[in-house]
Amino acid sequence: MINTIKSSGWFLVALITCPCHLFLLLPLIAGTALGSYFVEYKNVIFIIMGILFVFSLFNGWRKLNPEIKNETTKETTTHDCCSMERFKS
Repeated sequence: MINTIKSSGWFLVALITCPCHLFLLLPLIAGTALGSYFVEYKNVIFIIMGILFVFSLFNGWRKLNPEIKNETTKETTTHDCCSMERFKS
C-alpha cells in the first residue's frame, strides 16, 4: 500500500515536470519571478525538467514493483554454472 502511494507521488512529479507540459505551466506562473526565470532560461529549464521527468518516472516504476529488484539480485547471486547443487535435484 505504501509503495503504491510513493509511486503515485513520483508519477505526479513526473506529470508536472514533463517538458511538454511546460507550455501549460508557463501561463499559470506568468507575472511571477519564477515565471520570468522560466521565460528567460527556457533551454536550461527544458533540460532540467527533462532530467527530473526521467528520474521521477524511473523512481515511480521502481517503487511500483520492488520485487523485481529483489528477484534479479537473488537470481544473479545464486546462479553459478559450475554449481553441483543445480544438478542434484
